[in-house]
Amino acid sequence: MELYNTLSRTVEPLVTLHPDRVALFVCGPTVYDYSHLGHARTYVVFDVLAKYLRWTGKEVFYLQNITDVDDKIINRAKEEGVSQSELARKFETEYLRDMHALGIDAVSYYARATTHIPEIIGQVQRLVDRGVAYVTETGVYFNLDTFNHNGELSGQERAKRVSRVTDATKHNPLDFALWKLGEFGEYTWDSPWGRGRPGWHIEDTAISEKYFGQQYDMHGGGLDLIFPHHEAEIAQMESLEGKHPMVRYWLHTGFLTVKGEKMSKSLGNFITIRDALKMWNRDVLRYFILLSHYRSPLQATDEGFANAAKGLDHIRAIATKDKGADAEGRKAFTDTMEADLNTPMAIAAIQKLAGSGDLEALREYGEILGINFLRETSAPLSVLQDIRAELRAKKQFEVADLIRERMVAAGIPITDKPL
Repeated sequence: MELYNTLSRTVEPLVTLHPDRVALFVCGPTVYDYSHLGHARTYVVFDVLAKYLRWTGKEVFYLQNITDVDDKIINRAKEEGVSQSELARKFETEYLRDMHALGIDAVSYYARATTHIPEIIGQVQRLVDRGVAYVTETGVYFNLDTFNHNGELSGQERAKRVSRVTDATKHNPLDFALWKLGEFGEYTWDSPWGRGRPGWHIEDTAISEKYFGQQYDMHGGGLDLIFPHHEAEIAQMESLEGKHPMVRYWLHTGFLTVKGEKMSKSLGNFITIRDALKMWNRDVLRYFILLSHYRSPLQATDEGFANAAKGLDHIRAIATKDKGADAEGRKAFTDTMEADLNTPMAIAAIQKLAGSGDLEALREYGEILGINFLRETSAPLSVLQDIRAELRAKKQFEVADLIRERMVAAGIPITDKPL
């Protein structure tokens, strides 16, 4: 397999540290709100990558962190008058529910930041001991002047970089926090430097070091994380013992845009996964996402989703009779997946396999892509619909809506009549 490496800016053959094993880390969500389609794109892509690698016979440990301590969580918990842990657990549960609804199940382990505080403090202490971090009255900061490889991943010139956080106590505006001193409610811990909480970047490297060590195979995320987040991760991890590179392959998904702008909560232009699943089922959403190469921008439009639904329906309509294996079509599928996870061309191969009647391949490759390419009816739909109608009549909408979400996610269209 060949993959585009953001660090080298080239497509490289995949050579892992251990021939038959892959260590993959992907930045998980900050659990302060519902996840949106931009998140869905990233997590569908890495779900497919992990499933494909396993299909080829590799053992994949897919690790994802859960950022459950952050300014956004602290601020929103105050706004809603709930504890930070209550808010974080609520949106972590919603995130995992969204992932389940999208058929994203390749993650081996979700690691919460708050359950790795000893590892975080230990990593910060080692950076201080090595003289690459310093303590001020506001926190512990990484000294970027001590790290020669800074900027290699993003390609940004130092003069053009801008820090997200201004702090007069920092030696350099680009230095970033490893530990923030102060009282932050229940999410405050004792440390050698005083009570406080971890910075954003250190959470990921402390977690990945615990499970993978200081060097591993792949790190993924969205393009928006390259700077400053992934640059900071590299600086932290490689400064521990000088092991370079921290990660062999950096993989980044392109932006999902709405009306030409990146979908984001700060811009207020995001479509939540849960809302999208009320309009389109899981198979259509995954098909829509995979119709574009993972590194290219993807525009979310009603027309795009409708076309994805039509394309998927066409495949199912022509894949009705099993005519045996299509060796050429199967090779086309694997060749395109091996070529930097070219899912648009893989779907083109799926269309050919549907036309040639290789239903076994459609089932097998459908499991990799997480899409059902065959028309398969499941049992007592009328019973579920009757139960929903009764629940709605009794105004038990929460349970009725949950059944609806699960049915839509399974590819069963539901249209409710007004009560």
